[in-house]
Amino acid sequence: MTNEVRHVVVMGIDGLRPDLVDDVTTPNLVALARAGTWSTHHTTVFPSETRGALTALATGSPAQTNGIAGNQFYVRDGFPEQIFTETVHDWYAADERLGGQLVEATSLSETLHRIGRPFAVIASSGPGVLPALNWKGAQRDQLGFNVRHPQTAHPHAFAAGVHRSLKIPAGGVSVDGPKAALKVFEQEVWPHSKPAVSILWCTEVDSAAHLYGLASDQLRENMRHCDEVVGALMAWREAQPERDSITLLVVSDHGHVTIGGLVSVADSLCVGGFKAAASFVDPATDLLVRPGRAAGIWLRKHDPVLLHEVASFMTEQAWFGGAFSCAGAPGSIHGRVEGSLALELLGAGGARAPDLFVQLGNTADDVAGGTGSVYYDAGDYDLRPGGGTHGGLHRGELSAVLAGYGAGLGQGCVSSTPSAITDIAPTILSLLGVPQPHTMTGRVLRELTTDAPAQSEEVSEDIRSSGTRKVTAVSRTKAMGRFYMSEGRIVPAT
Repeated sequence: MTNEVRHVVVMGIDGLRPDLVDDVTTPNLVALARAGTWSTHHTTVFPSETRGALTALATGSPAQTNGIAGNQFYVRDGFPEQIFTETVHDWYAADERLGGQLVEATSLSETLHRIGRPFAVIASSGPGVLPALNWKGAQRDQLGFNVRHPQTAHPHAFAAGVHRSLKIPAGGVSVDGPKAALKVFEQEVWPHSKPAVSILWCTEVDSAAHLYGLASDQLRENMRHCDEVVGALMAWREAQPERDSITLLVVSDHGHVTIGGLVSVADSLCVGGFKAAASFVDPATDLLVRPGRAAGIWLRKHDPVLLHEVASFMTEQAWFGGAFSCAGAPGSIHGRVEGSLALELLGAGGARAPDLFVQLGNTADDVAGGTGSVYYDAGDYDLRPGGGTHGGLHRGELSAVLAGYGAGLGQGCVSSTPSAITDIAPTILSLLGVPQPHTMTGRVLRELTTDAPAQSEEVSEDIRSSGTRKVTAVSRTKAMGRFYMSEGRIVPAT
């Protein structure tokens, strides 16, 4: 590489769809990508939910390796309730419940800590973001600050210093979160620590998409605010004596689609004669349901007949968009539930996987070339039709942003080679010259670097389940020796 990479700064824009990036709303991001690198076929993990995706970013591995199967999930450990990840307290309560094994893969921050390289996360986001990006970073005295939830900051001396110097209110900032996060980085993190890796994570785009929709003025305004921070980061880099050793990455954790209809999977199952609920607290409950774009179904006890009946019932619903279960045999593309595809195709198998994952489908007004209109099980979230959502396998919610500029990266490089959020941590470690741990199953994105290899052969395919009417299908491409999912849906039987 031309310049040795000593520092990587990651700017995360939660929920930013790459096809919304343009010269008018995000001129700084466009300029960074044109000068550096832009990945046109970059995707997230399944379920395409924030805390699961951020854990995948931090560990370089999907749910079946790192154990965080979305924003909430169930673990068969004798407890009746689901595990949540919304707050720091949720993370620690779940870790205690699981005997210290909540996150099962080695993270980027842990890897750097072992070799004495500093790491920092500065967020303008929900309280569960710090643990998702840097699980147990507080115990390692790594820097973490959330300008919206400053009570989650660590270590205490650093947090107190930020409060004193930048006058961050005890209740957190309510406006200009991205700029406040940048100020913490520029004034309190970089001068004193110069981390090998710094992550700035901002949620304002995601929040606006959820509340106001993908065509809203509010979304565009929040995109502009985040883009201003991208521009400020580029100017900051140019002003540093170390600029030739600094790499900038701009990423997102998922895209968005439009809520076209609301359903309650648990209520639908109850109407269908099943005993379903959000927990197993009631001994009469046979089925535990996690809501979202991808409904997870766990049975209280192994019952193949009941599971088949549940799958058959859900297949007949207007909102059914595909069924997935753990592989019926090692290496099989078919799930153990008849008519389903294997969760391992999505990187979502393993011991914590549900007995059945059902993606909610597209609504009747979903049209080609649109942003996507889908069904959604909101659970306890107050989200409504017209707003944005994510979590499933629609192209709009699987797609994500990846752009880069600076040391070690190509210039004017537009890459159509598929990549995923699990590839980011291995690439960062490679840029820094640090070996990746064995649990990092993602690959190094050498096609973005200054010593990029020749383009690899790519093979795309559709995989379909068995079935007589509604067939589950996924589209994937093999590139650089890895498979990348681009979409999941139902198709008519042939």
